[in-house]
Amino acid sequence: MKITKFTTTAAVACACFVIAMASPASRAGGGRDITSVNGSVDTTAGETYDTLSTVNGDVHLKGGASAEVAKTVNGDVTLDTDAKVGSARTVNGSLRVRDGAAIEREATTVNGSIDLGHKARVGGDVTTVSGDIDLNGAEVGGRLETRNGDIDLREGSRVQGGITVKKNNDRGWNWGDDRDKPIKVNICGTCEVVGELRFERAVVLHVEPGAKIGQVIGEQVTRR
Repeated sequence: MKITKFTTTAAVACACFVIAMASPASRAGGGRDITSVNGSVDTTAGETYDTLSTVNGDVHLKGGASAEVAKTVNGDVTLDTDAKVGSARTVNGSLRVRDGAAIEREATTVNGSIDLGHKARVGGDVTTVSGDIDLNGAEVGGRLETRNGDIDLREGSRVQGGITVKKNNDRGWNWGDDRDKPIKVNICGTCEVVGELRFERAVVLHVEPGAKIGQVIGEQVTRR
């Protein structure tokens, strides 16, 4: 009888949570939070928010807007020019940081690319599992890390914490035909990577003349 009562109570609580979150956008914290389940989250240019969150939808910070957290599960996170956020993450989607936008701490995806525009800045680490990382004149205060995505640094990009390409994880990931394909890492002639370039799987590394990099560590590195 106790088990039945507990199960019923848990089911009711879960149902109430889903109902509360299921509206297109619900606001809390004095209008500073925007949350959704099946819908995108949009902001007003220049406004300040706390948490911007959805499950099935995109999160979009318009120019000059700021937030503490921007996150989604199935969707993209986009920061327009001069937008700012404390941290940004998505599971199945891309992270786009436009020119001059900034992420104070970490930028994270699982199955999606990360694209940083001119004079964009991430204060912490930029990490993904199977997405590409592209820096176009951007600065990263931490490291770049991926397992199964290419890395491209262009137009004077600077990475303070090095680059790590992790070995593939066998526990449940489905990499398809790309599982054993070498990762491509390109560093332009005006770019700089401070710290180690640590490669735990096969990598094709192209460092253009003039680029500044740290120590390259890895047994399966092809220099081109």
